[in-house]
Amino acid sequence: MAELVTPDLAAGALRFETGDPAIDQRLANGWAGIPDRPDVLLRSAQEALDLAKEAGNEVAEAYAMGAIAFGHYLRSEHETALRTFTDALSRIEPTGDLSGRGTLLGGLAAVHLSLGHFEEALEATLDSLSIARALGDRDREAWMLVGLGNAALDLGDVTRAMESGESGLAQFAELENPAGQARAHGIIGGALMRMGRGGEARAHHESALRLAREGGIRLGEARALHDLGECAQRSGDGRQALRLHREALEIRREVGNRQAQSTSLIHIGLALTSLGRTDEAIETLHRARDLAEAVGAQPRIAQADEALAAAYEQAGKPQRALDHLRQFHARREDLLDAQSRSRLQALQIRAEAEQARQEAEIAHLRSVELAEANRELERTLNDLRRTQSRLLQQEKLASLGRLANGVAHEIQNPLNFVVGFADVNVEYASELRETVEARRGELPPDLALELTDLLGDLAENITRVRENAERASGIVRSLLAHGQPASASRETVDLRDVVARVVDVALAGSGIRPVWVPGEEPVYVDASPQALDRALVNLVDNARRAVAQRLAHDDAFRPFICIALDCVDQHAVLRVMDNGPGVPGEVRDRIFEPFFSTRPTGEGTGLGLPLARQIVAEGHGGEITLEETETGATFTVRLPLAAAPDEPEPSGNGG
Repeated sequence: MAELVTPDLAAGALRFETGDPAIDQRLANGWAGIPDRPDVLLRSAQEALDLAKEAGNEVAEAYAMGAIAFGHYLRSEHETALRTFTDALSRIEPTGDLSGRGTLLGGLAAVHLSLGHFEEALEATLDSLSIARALGDRDREAWMLVGLGNAALDLGDVTRAMESGESGLAQFAELENPAGQARAHGIIGGALMRMGRGGEARAHHESALRLAREGGIRLGEARALHDLGECAQRSGDGRQALRLHREALEIRREVGNRQAQSTSLIHIGLALTSLGRTDEAIETLHRARDLAEAVGAQPRIAQADEALAAAYEQAGKPQRALDHLRQFHARREDLLDAQSRSRLQALQIRAEAEQARQEAEIAHLRSVELAEANRELERTLNDLRRTQSRLLQQEKLASLGRLANGVAHEIQNPLNFVVGFADVNVEYASELRETVEARRGELPPDLALELTDLLGDLAENITRVRENAERASGIVRSLLAHGQPASASRETVDLRDVVARVVDVALAGSGIRPVWVPGEEPVYVDASPQALDRALVNLVDNARRAVAQRLAHDDAFRPFICIALDCVDQHAVLRVMDNGPGVPGEVRDRIFEPFFSTRPTGEGTGLGLPLARQIVAEGHGGEITLEETETGATFTVRLPLAAAPDEPEPSGNGG
């Protein structure tokens, strides 16, 4: 749980000089409010904007709007900041002011990074970096290198993060900029920590702390303490992590950066949880959540809810844990919606500016028909790509159906023999036992008793063989039903019973005690119970394998699997959550492809999730999705609700 971006990083590339002394003075007054008085920045920047409009100074208008956008960013009003920065860019571009464009791109990158738009942040940072190099602006170039490293860290590109951090560090050293050096050390330390090189990471964060203290850079000092606290937490030293995060919190309180305070409180809560001090952890995390709500920092509220879920679970309060887990997922969905809206707004503004430019060019070149033809060609190409993807998926599923039918027919005959001979052997065992009982008087007492017990055990074992052969036969029938899904019989079932049975089967013998929250009321769906069993067993077994994989590499890891059932908008919603290693971003779009598996060769067929999706979607009219989470994985199954089955009428004789 890292801080996406801090004011020292963003402000390092956001200084405005318009050439108008009165406007520049207003903006200088505003910058004096960073970071604890964004209201001062907003008020002064608005005054500068009014002056710029009166003077008809378009460049100054764009700069003032950039300062207003940064004020909104400091108040965690990220959507407003994104919209304002994008609008400011659309105003600066026609003026040809390359320096102003680079400055605004640096601020836009900071907002994108805080919103989790990592690719857009990377693009804006690279554009600003190119402009800084073209203008020979070494200071801004160094800040953009550090920003590039920060974006690369959040994208998981540790190699690029290292390269950018080291380049920024060398440049800041030449410029004798301690604030920049401290931030660059933090980027390098973050990359090293993700590489598992904790000792080297700690050394860089300690260098950042020393530079910040020597330069009196309180924000940089707090950030370095925060990073050192994360190093300590990762190495299992919860006490050291707690001390460092508390020091960072004191500084952040001193400078008044309330969003950063909420981050420190969350990490203090996590450290207390790891130390088993759950009551203190819960109280601290609630304070973090309240503070995040006060400043409107939605990502921090979500992080606090996730941490509270873990703390309540450790405290033995699963219902409270589930409440916060639900709030976390709801908040994540809201954040994703907000991110989508902000992206659409940014794209709309950019599209409008681009459209104006294109219309001027088209009017000049008289090529409206060509532009429309190009757009139609692009739409056609996209349709063809989507059609090709669907056809490929259908062919894979058809191949899977043919394979399932062939294998099932080959297995069914031997299974029939097993079942048949098991029945015969049960009868033989029963007859032998009757014979022993009939002639017990002719046998020594001990021998008669032993034979009776052995024959009883034999009959019981043969019965188990028959039951498991019948179960295997059922699986074969289910494979055959995969090739012909329409033939599956359906009935109205209480999904709680189905899931409870699946959890028992999938986690039997694993030593994992899941959190199973079935709800209080029946959840009826129309289903083929055996097929639905197979789909849900695959999901729960995936969760079991995920936590087992992480446990194999971390003895201190505590496996957590939560299965929660709810009803939302006429649908049964089942979530299977785990705290395993999660699904890498680069394979998220492929996990439902037939024959694709992330497990080592020989350990996975790549059929479990595709078959589960086919059963749920084609056989039951539902859907399975993988939600985005910061840790672990959450699969969500949605099925249409069914009416409760009619109560059977009492039977009896009239008279």
